[in-house]
Formats: sequence, structure tokens, C-alpha cells
Amino acid sequence: MKNIVYVEKRQYVSVNQYGYRFVDLVSRKERFCTFEDVECLVFDNLNSFFSSKVINESVKNDIGIVFCDEKHSPIVYANSVMGQEKRLIRIRDQFKISSKIKKRLWRKIVIAKINNQADCLIQANNDTENSKLLKSIGKNVVEDDVHNGEAYAARKYFPVIFGKEFKRGRYGDLINSSLNYGYSLVRSMIRRKIVISGLETSFGIHHNSSENPFNLSDDLIEPFRPFVDILVLEISKMEDIKNFDLTVKKRLFQIFFEKCIIDEKVYTIADAIDVLVESFIRCLSKNSAKCLKLPTFIEGGR
Repeated sequence: MKNIVYVEKRQYVSVNQYGYRFVDLVSRKERFCTFEDVECLVFDNLNSFFSSKVINESVKNDIGIVFCDEKHSPIVYANSVMGQEKRLIRIRDQFKISSKIKKRLWRKIVIAKINNQADCLIQANNDTENSKLLKSIGKNVVEDDVHNGEAYAARKYFPVIFGKEFKRGRYGDLINSSLNYGYSLVRSMIRRKIVISGLETSFGIHHNSSENPFNLSDDLIEPFRPFVDILVLEISKMEDIKNFDLTVKKRLFQIFFEKCIIDEKVYTIADAIDVLVESFIRCLSKNSAKCLKLPTFIEGGR
């Protein structure tokens, strides 16, 4: 995993043949980063500026660019349609995949999510009783999760990890705001990989809303959510953290550097996203759910 460069002050960003040049417009201090060291640029100051070459060189070097609004929330993740790998083949494979395989894929995704929630409870407070309960729910998930085991597990999971008074879906409180922000970061990284790989973002596995252009990323994010949950729990317990502010948002970018197991190897979350999407592409080409690789927690802690 490379670095995520956060542009939070009034800066002018330009490039040369080696990398980025950042000039603080107040102090006039300069700093530099090579292209090889950067995964993503995050512009989080409306008074920052950049040259057009920043876009060109970022695309050439496969570096993502995120633009945030006045509330410091990501609103644009810049991707290029240029250089997408085998886009026509990918889209054909997406449309050819059978309904039966999609149901099997969704079952695997839901089971992985629930099992990760169970492991999250172990890491959070060593709650073996509720962890075993969630594992049992996961074992009973059927194809396409027609009995909605995912929702049942969520009803058991959230009050345990965040407290009995916690209600998922509320707005304004620290935990819900942090969860929403963390999920949006991971979803954006998944979208980026999907686009780079030439997949159609709106054609999902289980999510199929005609009003959602990102159904596929909303499917693939599910097993990663508990990794955000444990990070948010840690942030919420910090004595100096009281409100959902820029400090919290910057801490949430740490999610990309958290470790997990995928394909029997240790990866950062950012790199695990690549492995997952690439495995999904193999599922499409073979019309099989067996190739899907999903993240799990490292046994005994991160």
C-alpha cells in the first residue's frame, strides 16, 4: 500500500517528471512526493489549486484523486476511462453470468460479512458468546440469502459492539457519522478498482437498483464493513475525540492501511480490494463462484 497524500491546507500542487510538488500558499514551504510513493491525492481544502498536468500524470501513474466538499466529505473520486482493461469483454461476462452463480456469490459475500462481524466482536471485547451466535447465523445463510440472515445478524451485532442505545442509520452522532464516512472511503476505493478493471459499476451481484450507478461496489464492500467498524470503535473510545470533525475524518483514512487475510496472505485493505475485484473477474470469466476471494480478520488481532 502506497501513501495517501492529504492536501488540507491552502496549497498549489504541480508535477515534474519525478512526482508532485506541494507549495504552501501561506508559508511558501515546499515538499515533494514521487509518483511511486502515492496511491491517492485527497484535496480537502477548497482554496487549493493544481495544474492540469496533475490530472494527466495521475492518470498515467494510476493514482486516484479525491475531491472533498466544504464539510470535508468526499464528493468526487476521479477515474479515467482511458486504459480500462478489456472493457467490452468484462461487460459481456457481467451480462452472461447466470442468476444461479450470482446467488452463490451473494451467499459467500454475506457469510464473509457475518463471520467478520463475529471476529470483530472478539477483537472488540472478546465476546465469545455473541461471536458464536453470529457464526451460527452465518452457517445458515442460503443462496441469495433469501431468509435475510444479513439483516438478522446486523440486529444482533450493532447493539453489542456499539452499545444497547446505538441505532444504526441515525445521523449526527459520532459513531454513525464515522461509520458512514469510513464506508464511503472503502466504497470509493472499490469503485476505482472496478472502473480501472473495465467492469460496469451499475451491474451488481445482489444490488440492482436502477437509480444506483454503483450497485457492484455496494455488493463488494460488505465483507470490509466490520474492518471499518472496529476502527470507528477505537476512535470513539479516544478521550480527545468528542465530535465528528476533520480529525476523525483523517483518522478514518487509516482504514486503507489496516491488515486482513485474503487468499491466505496478509494484505492491507487497499491491496485486498484489488485481490477481491480480480477474483470476481475470474468468477465472471468462468461463470463460477469458486474463485471469489474475500477478506477475513487476522486471527488474534491486527
